[in-house]
Amino acid sequence: MSSLNRVIYIVFFCFALTFIASLNLRPYPGDFIIKAIPVLSLALLAFLKIPGIKGKLLGIGFLFSDLGDILLELDRSAYFVFGLAAFLIAHIFYITVFIRKPVLVKPRSIIVLVIIAYGIVLGNILIPQLGSMLIPVVAYLIVILTMGISASMGSNNHFFIIIGACLFILSDSIIAVNKFLMPVPFSSFWIMTIYYSAQFFIISGSLKPGRHNA
Repeated sequence: MSSLNRVIYIVFFCFALTFIASLNLRPYPGDFIIKAIPVLSLALLAFLKIPGIKGKLLGIGFLFSDLGDILLELDRSAYFVFGLAAFLIAHIFYITVFIRKPVLVKPRSIIVLVIIAYGIVLGNILIPQLGSMLIPVVAYLIVILTMGISASMGSNNHFFIIIGACLFILSDSIIAVNKFLMPVPFSSFWIMTIYYSAQFFIISGSLKPGRHNA
């Protein structure tokens, strides 16, 4: 690991842990900055350390994720749809990176089927509760599931990327359940811990060279 990678990882973990540790103190001045720095540092790592168009697309995806983080932290109620849109765009950039040279070998085909089944079950549970949010939430659900499927099918994707994609789906599922179905105990802690882990696995897998088929 290069010294730059090490420094960026230290920044990522320090600010991620700081934000998670301060969840019960929100809102406080600059909380959205603390929240945004971890993924911003991963965007920088993608731009600097992943060559070619892959690094640029992934970096832009991280930046749109960061925009979603900031919007939801500033005002989750007022900016929820805009935050959702920012994350939707982020997932589209992730998909363009992950879907290259798709292949469906047996272990990955099982993961794809699990993701699809999970999405169908979650969608059937959520849809009756969505009301006016039906279209944006269903559109987002389709896109994030496509991101997970793309991560699983991309033949050059390290297995860490698949883990990251699945964790992202889990994090957003907790958000949806907490917002539309029922309160989830310690929801903010679980959402942010899983979310930061998802982004970390995505960048870690993307930095690994060569083919790493599951």
